[in-house]
Amino acid sequence: MELELRDCRQDGPFRGKACPVCDNSGKLLMNPREIETMGRVLAGMLRHFPENYGIKLDDHGWVKTYLIVPAVKAQRRFFEWLTPYHIEALARTDPKQRYQVNDREEIRATYGHTIPIEIDDMPTDGIPEELYYQTTPEEYEFIKETGISPSDKTWVHLSRDVRQAYVSGLYHIDSPSILAVKTGEMIANNKPVYRATDEVFLTGEIPAQFLGDLKTERFELTPEEEADIKAVRERRERKIRGEV
Repeated sequence: MELELRDCRQDGPFRGKACPVCDNSGKLLMNPREIETMGRVLAGMLRHFPENYGIKLDDHGWVKTYLIVPAVKAQRRFFEWLTPYHIEALARTDPKQRYQVNDREEIRATYGHTIPIEIDDMPTDGIPEELYYQTTPEEYEFIKETGISPSDKTWVHLSRDVRQAYVSGLYHIDSPSILAVKTGEMIANNKPVYRATDEVFLTGEIPAQFLGDLKTERFELTPEEEADIKAVRERRERKIRGEV
């Protein structure tokens, strides 16, 4: 079930029917459909084509939230009520930590960029000794010799655990296999790895010497994961067919 975005006067924004701190129902900020639409807008604006909205990101992907408001309103008339606070609340409560808001009233996407951005201001502490990358057995035969390079994204994305990598892979691959990456050894060899979120990590090219074992374990999905993966795949198919 999709959750509403609401605001508690005492404890701030939250997703759901009641504040998880004080159980107050708070004020409605966005319904599920508005959240989904605004999420797609922010993804396009902060990850892929800011120029389509007349937005200019800085070298690290940041933009002032107050600049986003008129850019959205110009293309989505039904968001005439939108304020910077709506955008910040959406970002701060995003369950996938797709956005980051700083104390300068700026926002950026934390991962998933297809446009070049610098990420050397992201944290490099707390990086596990091993992270995981979704692939296929066919691709593995190639990358075990050549290493991993960013493909459709600016940076290589790695997951904290095998299950997370498997679920992430299902958004793109029917039956992903999971490859271990020796990130501890990478860091020791001056190849930085950055922590984008609690679960997603970014790095540049990964030489073959830092690749570990290929895992073919399968995991059962939650109903929420199944529904989200299905929705994303259907939306991608509609886009390919020119229906959206």
